[in-house]
Amino acid sequence: MQIVAQTKRRSGWQMYRTLAALGVPRSVYYAWARRESLEDRPGKPCRVYEVLAEERAAICEFALSYPKIGYRKLTWMMVDALVACVGESTVYRVLNDAGLLSRWKRSMASTGEYNFRPTAPNQQWHTDVMYVWVATRFYFLLSFVDAYSRYVVHHKLLISLDGRSVAVELQAALETARGAKPRVVHDHGSEFVNRDVAAVIKTHNLIGIKTKPRHPESNGIVERFNGTVRDESDNDYGSNYLQAEAIIAKLMHHYNEERLHAALGYMTPATWHRGQPNEVRDERVRRIAAARAHRRMTNQQRFTEAAS
Repeated sequence: MQIVAQTKRRSGWQMYRTLAALGVPRSVYYAWARRESLEDRPGKPCRVYEVLAEERAAICEFALSYPKIGYRKLTWMMVDALVACVGESTVYRVLNDAGLLSRWKRSMASTGEYNFRPTAPNQQWHTDVMYVWVATRFYFLLSFVDAYSRYVVHHKLLISLDGRSVAVELQAALETARGAKPRVVHDHGSEFVNRDVAAVIKTHNLIGIKTKPRHPESNGIVERFNGTVRDESDNDYGSNYLQAEAIIAKLMHHYNEERLHAALGYMTPATWHRGQPNEVRDERVRRIAAARAHRRMTNQQRFTEAAS
């Protein structure tokens, strides 16, 4: 400020020319001129809950390990794995700053209506068959998915697709979930609409529900499940039936026990099927609160050391 005043006085120039000659931005000069005191000001107070550098690094590293997963699911995967206990908005900001956010294609909303909403496991199952190409032929993946928990109650890689095979596996699924009397939703395929399957449904006093013609949304739960199997397997099921069976069994375990489902609040189907969602929610809240307290203490200590 003294140099500017001295230069202006000696040169007789206007202020803008003086500042230009000295290389001082006008905005900086006038900001200082408006200040009541030219004493050094303390820095702005820190944000004690600011994400730590090590947390940012952990979030970015975890996101790079799962490039196909959106930030919301990543958030709860990291909380469950104790990688970084932060909220969804924080993960979004960190990944956005690092240029790691993915853009996803939005699916079109269905015009159909799905009325029944289960309130507990084993009230309604959805079943369908997915064609699996192994080596030089097709096999048939039959799955029974619980509508409430998205849990795969039973699956079987069939060698032949007929009513008797489906009836045997429906009986096996019912034995797995003892005492269950679900509504069984299926399409109009001949493997489901036949005397063998009808006999099992009648014997166990079940309700068989055929989906609406040309309306895949009616059986969308299992259709989406089949799509997930294709995506996560990359349609690679080995070179023979035994390899395909082992690969699919591993996929089913991952889907039920490890993979977080968006429709379930980013929890696993097994968590909901076993009636434990509230326990998981409470534990997540506890972990985030503990991480927040640690972050506050660490930031306060860091800023105190920097100020001393």
